[in-house]
Amino acid sequence: MYQALYRKWRPQTFEDVIGQRHITEVLKSEIASGKISHAYLFCGPRGTGKTTCAKIIARAVNCENPVNGNPCGECKSCKAILDGTATDVVEMDAASNNGVDDIRDIRDAVVYTPAELKYRVFIIDEVHMLSISAFNALLKTLEEPPAHVIFVLATTELQKIPATIMSRCQRFDFHRVTPGDIITRLKTVCEGEKFEADEGALDLIARMAQGSFRDALNMLEFCAGSSEKITLERATDLLGASPIELLSDISSCIAERRTSDALKIIDSVYLSSRDIAVFWRELISYMRDVMMTIATRGTYTKDPVTKQTAEKFTVMKVMRILEVFTQAEGDMNRLPPNSKLYAEMAVVKVCDPTLDSDPTAMLSRIADLEEKVASGNFRNAVSAPAEKAEESKSVSDLFVPFERFPEEKKFEGKLQLTSCRSWPEIIKRVQRQDTMLATFIRGAQGYTGSDGNFYINCDNEFAASYVRDIRRLPIVVLAINHLCNTAYSDKTVIVRYVEDETEKTPFDNLLERLGKDI
Repeated sequence: MYQALYRKWRPQTFEDVIGQRHITEVLKSEIASGKISHAYLFCGPRGTGKTTCAKIIARAVNCENPVNGNPCGECKSCKAILDGTATDVVEMDAASNNGVDDIRDIRDAVVYTPAELKYRVFIIDEVHMLSISAFNALLKTLEEPPAHVIFVLATTELQKIPATIMSRCQRFDFHRVTPGDIITRLKTVCEGEKFEADEGALDLIARMAQGSFRDALNMLEFCAGSSEKITLERATDLLGASPIELLSDISSCIAERRTSDALKIIDSVYLSSRDIAVFWRELISYMRDVMMTIATRGTYTKDPVTKQTAEKFTVMKVMRILEVFTQAEGDMNRLPPNSKLYAEMAVVKVCDPTLDSDPTAMLSRIADLEEKVASGNFRNAVSAPAEKAEESKSVSDLFVPFERFPEEKKFEGKLQLTSCRSWPEIIKRVQRQDTMLATFIRGAQGYTGSDGNFYINCDNEFAASYVRDIRRLPIVVLAINHLCNTAYSDKTVIVRYVEDETEKTPFDNLLERLGKDI
């Protein structure tokens, strides 16, 4: 009779359990010395070995010939437990048996001595699913159990376990299995099952398993179903995974602010019938690897594609992207039918930072400015948003130059400027729409001119260029008209640079104002 791989290759001794040595060493020592706890609580992610260790404990404590705390696997007791014929080992799934009556049955059964074995072992899986009354019924039994009874409780959601239950158990926290450990074990399984598998395919399976070895075995079994060699391309197609090149492409689009290209990738994933939510989790994981690569100066990963992507970002940028992406993931979980929409909204937001007024986003933009100032190549270091990489522009092209606006009206007599008393309120109104824009005009001053124009005098050329940009100036014009009850247009609001006579450079003044805004 055929057995699924996760059952066929289930560890039989504590040494076979991968990635949980901090637990298996303690359990072996306790069993070997006879200092066995009356109740164990195993908590951790799915597929990490909780139920497996519970079954090993059941065999080890009842084994007739234990070997350093491990079951021999050959004696009558071990074979009976392995075959599932031992009546003294009871395994209950609390997900479907969570009522008080189910626990009362256990409570009534513990008073009887074992029929064949030394200990009666009760394994309760998904114990967090028990009702409150069921937990209360279990509590007294856990508090004063008979000497011949051992309880092993397993859960994936520790926060749902009452403190009164946890305080009566010896708790062990199972960790996610590392990709390296999963790959090593998968190679052993492939050798035993005569599977041919590429290293890249095993690496993909380990990455998609997200620390669950059982999930990794299920994916390996699925990929090996047609008896063909398991290549990276085949595993990618069968598992619906995203190749790292695709993740790198959309990351590059975000770094270069190519919104249209990034949205086309989202659309292609959607049209390929792949789950957008799965792709989104992979993208988050990839961006996390990019962040770790930057933070560790390239020592985190050996993958050349990830390292190349990391060169296009800063830690601050990636952290903000991850914040936006994880928020979108939460929205996808709440409303799955709108997953594509949430993905598109998140991509648009990270491709154009000016759309994001969050304080963290503003700090990210300020960090970019500081980095470019420190590099000494401030004017040529900023790239404008572009639909294609080859169309990237320098800072001189990013903003509308002064020459594109009509010169001041010619009239006889000297131009008279009157300070605008509503200027502070204008700044506050602009801030509601664009925090970064308000930061730049906060260091400027507004005047009404005798020639019918409105003048915004900035103390550095960069600030004037930024405010003068055709995407931002209308915001200021609307605020002026609303608060001053006027009818200015973007052609009668003149933004100009008025040279400061102080010894500070324009960039010093800029950074000083940005610092105050934080």
